[in-house]
Amino acid sequence: MTLSTRIQNLMQALCHEFPERQDRLQLAFLATVNNETFYLYGRTGSGKSFLIRRLLAAFKKVRLLQMGNRTQQLPDNLNDYDIILFQNFNPIDDSTKDNVRNALQDRTNTALILSSDIRPENAMGRAEIADDITLTIYMPDNLSSDALCSLLQNREKSESFQVPEDLTISEEEKSQWLEEIKKVTLSADTMAIIGKLSELCIENAIYVPISKWLSLANIARTIAFFNGRSQTTFSDALFLGTPIWGRSTSNNTINENFDKIVKSVMLKDLAETLEKPFDADTLYHKVKGLFNSSNNLYETKEFNGQPCLSYRITVAGEQAPLYVPLHYIETDEDFNPFNELRQIEKHVRCNFHGTSSCTISIDSAVKGIGLRNNLSRQNNNPGKFEDFATLPTYILRENDPEVAKKKQAELDACKKEAQAQMELQGKILRTLRDLYQANKVYRNDLFVNLENFDKIQGELSEIFNTINGIASKLKETLELYAAHA
Repeated sequence: MTLSTRIQNLMQALCHEFPERQDRLQLAFLATVNNETFYLYGRTGSGKSFLIRRLLAAFKKVRLLQMGNRTQQLPDNLNDYDIILFQNFNPIDDSTKDNVRNALQDRTNTALILSSDIRPENAMGRAEIADDITLTIYMPDNLSSDALCSLLQNREKSESFQVPEDLTISEEEKSQWLEEIKKVTLSADTMAIIGKLSELCIENAIYVPISKWLSLANIARTIAFFNGRSQTTFSDALFLGTPIWGRSTSNNTINENFDKIVKSVMLKDLAETLEKPFDADTLYHKVKGLFNSSNNLYETKEFNGQPCLSYRITVAGEQAPLYVPLHYIETDEDFNPFNELRQIEKHVRCNFHGTSSCTISIDSAVKGIGLRNNLSRQNNNPGKFEDFATLPTYILRENDPEVAKKKQAELDACKKEAQAQMELQGKILRTLRDLYQANKVYRNDLFVNLENFDKIQGELSEIFNTINGIASKLKETLELYAAHA
């Protein structure tokens, strides 16, 4: 039996009839194997004692030191114990606080568990030990109805739970594993995730001691080790995006940004192209308009950095100038023109309907007050549009050869751009597909956080679909050229 198979069977045995708490038990196991300290928080009856019993069952002849809140002297040599447990931890007196601090300082190869129904930020703050706790493990308040029914029906099985002896871990094995875990290297992706998390913590005034980063990195190494790898992958760091950080504000900040961090690391080579996706729709409509429009030369003026047709309309007794970009002429799409402030005028909608005459519609809400009224300026949510006018465009010269020449040059440039973008988007699609497929193997890993994994894979799929939509529009654009060849 391989080590990975053994640990997998052990986890299945430990988690059997322990519904909706498996990921908490796995984190507790990883911390204990590394002799780390964790704070187990949950309301009375949430399953803290149940989890601890299961955890202890994973180890052979475990030497447990259990401390209570009553005055109790710590033994001289804490390394005679494998695990120190402070049950119902409540730092209400100096004796309890001193015991915990001494245990944190004096142990070397001993795991330390603080179990309590007091919120971590309150308890650890009172005891002044927040910087010494590697993980905070939250127990959910409730079970789903299905899990509750299963637990009630299988109560006897749960209470008579036993781990097969051949799966349990001896102290000698654990010590040997810790030496092997040290040899596991942190991959560039894992380092980048930790680095960006550290930057996020600094930006949001979340203090994380270097010792804690070292401990968390060791847990990532441990996950890789139990999966038979000599180097970590991004999936080994997904536990960092769970509420392990003690304070609820810290958990919220990290959880809200974690998938963005992982995604930015995984897509670092595509960052520039994905940050501003190519606007294939605009290119398509431009090419379609060029093919379907005439070669007429229209009277225009330069406005907002492009040739525009100029119109004046009278709304509520005042004149309002409108500027329509030339590339919309003879097209059949709705658009908003520019106003005299060089802004998009959202209360006016135009359409040439394939001709050189512009049909203008006005937001009914401003017909009585005008476009320059402060109320209309502040209202950015137009309501119902009503037909207002159809204005002609002055043609300077029909079928102008210079216009034809310029249009052909634009068509050639657009075709070149479409072909280049088609190639680029194809490369992006292949990269995303390969990344998604390569990641799938990690979903069945030991200790992988499925919630974060599925979320990240889902976002990769969404990005793929977006890029695929861009590529499809580019294909339509190139098909316009084929149709007019």
